[in-house]
Amino acid sequence: MREVPPRLKIAMLRILRDAGEAIGSAAITHQLKSYGFDLSSRTIRLYLKQMEVNGLVSKALRGRDGGRVITPLGLDEIHNAQVVDRVGFTSTKIDALACQTTYNLALRTGLIVLNVSTLDEECLPAAFRVMLPVFQAGLSMGRYLALARAGERLGNFLVPPGKAAVGTICSVTLNGVLLKHGIPVGSRFGGVLELQNLECVRFTEVIEYAGSSLDPLEIFIKSGLTNVHQAALTGNGRIGASFREVPSAVAGTVQSIHRRLEQLGLGGILMMGTPNQPLLDFPVPEGKTGFIVTGGLNPMAAVEESGISTFNVALCTLYPFEKLIPIQEIERQYGIKST
Repeated sequence: MREVPPRLKIAMLRILRDAGEAIGSAAITHQLKSYGFDLSSRTIRLYLKQMEVNGLVSKALRGRDGGRVITPLGLDEIHNAQVVDRVGFTSTKIDALACQTTYNLALRTGLIVLNVSTLDEECLPAAFRVMLPVFQAGLSMGRYLALARAGERLGNFLVPPGKAAVGTICSVTLNGVLLKHGIPVGSRFGGVLELQNLECVRFTEVIEYAGSSLDPLEIFIKSGLTNVHQAALTGNGRIGASFREVPSAVAGTVQSIHRRLEQLGLGGILMMGTPNQPLLDFPVPEGKTGFIVTGGLNPMAAVEESGISTFNVALCTLYPFEKLIPIQEIERQYGIKST
């Protein structure tokens, strides 16, 4: 059996990942045309069988036309795809998801951007005990999360067997909310931010979104460069954060919208700069104002720091805000006392 050409394989895996459900060769064949591949359904069926042998896809329990779903190994294959093809992918995805965010401040409904993290299901109680101080210290994107068990979905993410998935609000949600108010946001870089007494001091590591093939905070978490749990408990430590810019003419409006978001349990802005002035020594173009946003994956960084292994996918999916769970409900369900 012929091996699947690398670029075709990644395109097929991306189609399966984004489908959110089992789909067959006919649907894949049709969608591949947008990637520049014009192949027959029979050829795609043969390639799907090879990808199944390689563990990248699996047959669905239900579905016509031999419907397949992507496996965790298939998701890893996407992450390990040709780096040249993915340089700038994070920046592009930020803009795309911001445009698709529909959260309405007045109605408190609509789609937000969700990060999804998986861990062994039996580790959930211990993970929540580590995560909650991060929410309470205001080092997360608000005070809500999503939860799903094996076989369930968070948006288009299917939870693997033996795992639980925790969804945390991605900071790109803020970009989307501002965009809906006519405010364009430039996302420059993600970094490791040093805090002293919960005040922003300096970035110790940064990765530009425009030149990155992965979300920076995913990298920093696995590299052990954060100590979010310590920062949450003492106010001193290193957390994930990002640097963004807006036109100076609307900086006051951004602050106003952020105050409303904080009242609704969202929030996210740690520091607002001065128009046309550097922020934490990073220059800002004329007519722009910089601001710093907390990393949505910070709660999961604390979990990883505690020795619990996690698999984190930033910018993973869109998810209805109204389905999120308030942190207070997690505290009640798991008997965790607030500090």
